[in-house]
Amino acid sequence: MENIKAKLNSLYVELACLLLGAVIISGLFFVVINRAGNKIITDIFSDSSHIEKLSEEYMEDLQDYIENAEVATNDSEKLTEWVRKQKIVSIQVYKDEILTYDSNYPDAAVGEAEAEGEYYEWEYYYTAEFADGTADVFLYGFFSYPLYSYAMIAEILLAVILLIVIVILGIRKPVRYIGRLKAECEILGSGDLDYQVTVQGKDELALLARGLDNMRMALRESNEKEAELTAANRRMITEMSHDLRTPLTSLLIYTEILEKRAVKDPQQLMEYVRKIEKKARQIKRLSDNIFEYALITEETEAELGEPQTLWSLFYDPLSEMTAYLEERGYTVELQTNRRPASSSDSGGDSRPDDDSDSDRRQIRVNEEYINRIMDNIVSNIEKYADKSMPVRAEVVYTEEYGGLAFQNGTACDARDRRKTEGSTNIGLHNVEKMMKKMNGYCRIEQTERTFEILLMFPWI
Repeated sequence: MENIKAKLNSLYVELACLLLGAVIISGLFFVVINRAGNKIITDIFSDSSHIEKLSEEYMEDLQDYIENAEVATNDSEKLTEWVRKQKIVSIQVYKDEILTYDSNYPDAAVGEAEAEGEYYEWEYYYTAEFADGTADVFLYGFFSYPLYSYAMIAEILLAVILLIVIVILGIRKPVRYIGRLKAECEILGSGDLDYQVTVQGKDELALLARGLDNMRMALRESNEKEAELTAANRRMITEMSHDLRTPLTSLLIYTEILEKRAVKDPQQLMEYVRKIEKKARQIKRLSDNIFEYALITEETEAELGEPQTLWSLFYDPLSEMTAYLEERGYTVELQTNRRPASSSDSGGDSRPDDDSDSDRRQIRVNEEYINRIMDNIVSNIEKYADKSMPVRAEVVYTEEYGGLAFQNGTACDARDRRKTEGSTNIGLHNVEKMMKKMNGYCRIEQTERTFEILLMFPWI
């Protein structure tokens, strides 16, 4: 049904209907003016006085020709020449009531016996003076024939002109629309992507206009995304430059002090060395974050590994994280009993406690991304977590997703240290981007005293 409607709305159909309508209107117009012209000509030549006047004019011309050429009554060649020049008259010449010349049969021999009795006294004859004497001439003229021909030519021309005018008026609208689309394309080409392309009708031009408008919106959206990305990169570079400037300044100050050998106490010297090492590590961490951010923001597809159960996938990373944090004085509570996500994440019910790997549903992840994510989480805990509060890691299940939740307390001076270190949270941004590339999502909830990050992966 839609294909039929599309064909009916086609420019070909519209043009065919326009031509058909123009032909019908022009044909009717021709019939009307043809009948009117024929009636006018017929009325003109129905007047006998008009015909007599024209006949007399031709007879005067014939008499002049006879006198100049010295034409005899039986001189068929000269009489035929005159008749052919006139084109619309025929004559019969009678001498002593005997036919001597008939323009309808100029080459036929006319005998006295055969011609006798053809002279009709009720016909109107003109008297002409020939070289061999006086004779009667019967002149018949087709005086209306040229007018009918001229009228026919004029009527055909008028009908054709009307046809052309109708076609021009009919295609004027789409031609003007094409001109408008050309002007709008120039507007778009000048860079004004907010200008909406005009869409009129349902034909191919309308489809073209709609395609141009869709392309305009797609290009504008692409430009907006590119502008946002450029602004984000510029902001990231600015922030990271500021972050790097602070430890670099301190590092230069410490190295300048050591270079001047102003420190004599070995213990104080080692203190400056440790401070230099600390600042160097901070700079390295910031540079690593920049490099990692550049890798994550590349428009590349993440290669996901083989399907695995949630517990088998995260068992080793969680074990390593637990051992590492406990060595640094943190208390880690690893809860293998699964809890549901919040109502905003899932509509499922909590599952009963059982073996950690009894649920055989599987997920697919990029192991390199998982290692980076865990490193970022551990780094965030080391920098801002309160050692007096336990670090909790829990398995989270919903009907469509499975993942991990990490929660820790925030140290009282964490906010001050964030300001001092100029943190840009680029590590958390990287985690969100990596989760998105693995078709999962990341949710972060932070208060003055707690920090929680939720990592969820879709079930296969």
